[in-house]
Amino acid sequence: MFYFLIIAYRILKRGKQRLNIIFSGFFISVSIGLIINMVYAVIENTAVVLVLNVLTNYFIFFGIVFLFIVNMIILESTLVFSVKRQNRYIVLYGIVLLVGMLTLVLIGIIETSCTGETLIGVEVKDGAPKWGIIFFTYVVFIITGFTIIPIIYTNLKIYFRFETKSLKRKWFCYLIGSFGMIIIFYFMCVNGLVADEGFRLIVGILGISVIIWVSLMYYGLGTRLKK
Repeated sequence: MFYFLIIAYRILKRGKQRLNIIFSGFFISVSIGLIINMVYAVIENTAVVLVLNVLTNYFIFFGIVFLFIVNMIILESTLVFSVKRQNRYIVLYGIVLLVGMLTLVLIGIIETSCTGETLIGVEVKDGAPKWGIIFFTYVVFIITGFTIIPIIYTNLKIYFRFETKSLKRKWFCYLIGSFGMIIIFYFMCVNGLVADEGFRLIVGILGISVIIWVSLMYYGLGTRLKK
């Protein structure tokens, strides 16, 4: 979390240009999710844990959309890819993600009260949230369709558009860093579904690699934003 905030600060320190703000939005949004995660980790109230867990997941996965917007600005320029188009996409993604998650959680609560188990929303067992299969499928489907596939496509399109070796090398670092982060996001989804202590340990160890992926992203793009 602190590393994400440091990167966001370093990007914004270079200036308040649109690309800087959007790129930093990814790190800020994920940081908010991680802060909420630390808060509910020490709370025992099941209802509060459930709500805060949804907010944690929302802010972490919401942040991914900013990476796609960054790519679109680079591909089409700030004039072609207008602020209106940018905001419309961000708001649409945010609403679809949040409303869908909340709806499934509410349905899951009703289901749990009737059957004692959930296949739809999120339940809290032994203080730890566990995703239902439908909640997992929905989240993966939304983040994949709205952000992951577009990010991978535009990443490759930008890479092959560059002609100089120095630009290709820089962008390749960013491409690898963003791909590493995507893998971490999917592991987080599976972790929510499995809710197994052993798998949580694996995800925790993999989480350390976030420093590597973020550093590559910052080296590939963040250090050039002022230009």
